[in-house]
Order: sequence, then structure tokens, then C-alpha cells
Amino acid sequence: MRELTLAQRFNSDQGQIAYDRFGDGPDVVLVHGTPFRGLIWRDVVDRLSERFRCHVLDLPGYGESDKYEGQEVRLRSFARVLTAFIVNQQLEKPVLIGHDFGAAAVLGAHLVEAVPVRAIAVVDGVVLSPWGTEYARLVNQAPETFNALPGYVHQAILAAHIATAAERPLSTDWKRALIAPWMGPQGQAAYHRQIQQFDFAYTDRLETLYPAMDVPTRVFWGECDQWVPPAVGRRLVELIPDAGLTLLPDAGHLAMLDTPGLLARELGQWLSEVHASG
Repeated sequence: MRELTLAQRFNSDQGQIAYDRFGDGPDVVLVHGTPFRGLIWRDVVDRLSERFRCHVLDLPGYGESDKYEGQEVRLRSFARVLTAFIVNQQLEKPVLIGHDFGAAAVLGAHLVEAVPVRAIAVVDGVVLSPWGTEYARLVNQAPETFNALPGYVHQAILAAHIATAAERPLSTDWKRALIAPWMGPQGQAAYHRQIQQFDFAYTDRLETLYPAMDVPTRVFWGECDQWVPPAVGRRLVELIPDAGLTLLPDAGHLAMLDTPGLLARELGQWLSEVHASG
């Protein structure tokens, strides 16, 4: 499987963060959600990097970034680490694109941490309470039980769970790539750690701030999303002034894997409009 290699490292207050940049042009930062990694943006970045400088990172506790006991892996910490990353990279008013937890991170970076941005895009985002799949909520209630599962059972359950995020069957390579960071004692503990730290109060806080949004905002949603239904996207658009909604046919929660060409085309068109407007 062709990787999206994140070869560079940034020291944050939650450990080393794996990141890299691709292409040249106006700055765009793409942030993944849970339980995924920056790799999910690979096919979208392939297309967008022809016109934009795309920054991709693994959030703390995910992918190739550090994982350790006692690490804070809450939505609020993601927003702070993202803010520190933008400052460290000296990005001036980048466009932020966030998927799932990444959506709360980019919105929090702007609305709570006061990061200046050119525009924000949300892709199937965790943006309104309550959230979390039935499985994730079950793990949240009994993390010690699930962390004690034999590795092969954990792997089988996680594979079945991740499969429901996509509308189309995931290839063996994609399954392996998405599950790999969560395997072994360290990975299994890290997986349950991030679920145990679900931060519902943060999305409650964000919801009170959405009406104050004053930057171009676009919401993209898979019509077949089984994890976060399109109704959440419609509600978000009602809360954010002048926000627009684009529904993606044949796409589930992982729109960037189900329909990468469509998502990249829609994002590219929107980014061009944002930059053309000055």
C-alpha cells in the first residue's frame, strides 16, 4: 500500500507529533478524526497538493505520533496542539479542514484558541453533542474490560467497527493501515485511552460559539454516514452564519476513502472560491 509518509516531527506538550507537508501554494491543514490517522487524507492530498500546500499531522496518541500513559487526548488538547503546530510552522491564516474529532479540533483552534484562519471546512464532523458510536460509548463505560481483551479479539472487534465507517468495503491494505497503530499493548491501551477521555463538554462549549463564526465555512457530509448522520451537518449549517452544506452521494463517514475524487473536487472548488474572494 502506498503510504502518506509523515517524516517530520514537532514537539508538543503531548509528545512528538508526526507531520509533513505536500505541494506548494496557499496553506491548507488537514486534520483526521478517531480512530484514524493522517493517512486517510492521502488520495485527497494527491489532488489538492497540485495547487495548495497541504499540511497533514497525526494527532497526539494517534498514528505515528507519541502514545503514552497519562497523555491527554481530549478534544480540547487536540485544539491546543493544532494551535501550537500552526504557530510553530508560522502559518498565516491557513484554511483548516477537519474530519470527525478533527472538526472539533479545527473549530476549537479558531473559536477557543483564537487562531486566525482564512476559512474552515468540516467533513463528517464530531461537532454537536451527543456523539460517539454505540460501540465507542460501550468502551467508554468499561475501558478496563476492553483493554484486558486478548490482542486478537481486540483486533477483530476494531476491524469490524472501522468497517462500518465506510460505505464501500475497505481493502485489506486500508484495514491493516487503520488498525496497525492500535495493536500491541501500547496501541491497545492508547485506543481505549482516547475513548475514556471523550470530551462532551467541549462540543457543548463549541455549540455556543458557532453563531459567532465570521470566516467562510463549508460543511461536507457523506449521505450514507452511519457514525454521524447528515442531520448533524444540517444542524451545524443552521448554527454557523452563511455556512454551506455539500452532501456527498455514496459516501459514508470516511468520505475521503469512499469517494476521494468527489471530495477532493468539491474541496478544491471551494478552496478556489475562498481564495478568489480575497
